[in-house]
Amino acid sequence: MNVAVGYVAIGRNEGERLTRCLDALCKEGERIVYVDSGSTDGSVSNAKSKGVAVLELSVETPFTAARARNAGFKELLSRWPDTVLVMFIDGDCELAPGFIDAASAKFYDNE
Repeated sequence: MNVAVGYVAIGRNEGERLTRCLDALCKEGERIVYVDSGSTDGSVSNAKSKGVAVLELSVETPFTAARARNAGFKELLSRWPDTVLVMFIDGDCELAPGFIDAASAKFYDNE
């Protein structure tokens, strides 16, 4: 499936879990935004070292998963406005190989 897919990963102090998450996403595509909620463990520099777009949320507003996902979605579309599908993933999760192709194909099964 040749569809423009973007990825929004969110996290806070995920450490090695974030590394696995981002490594799996980097194998799938380049449209990746990592949204960080005040990490102190090097998560931001980790994501940047992988060439991932990073958005650091301000500490002035309470952190929530919804806030991070919404901010990531907005950032993703501002960078890549032609994105057709968006995959949201938590930084402690790892995307299984082939999932995006299988999932995106379901959006177009009935055409």
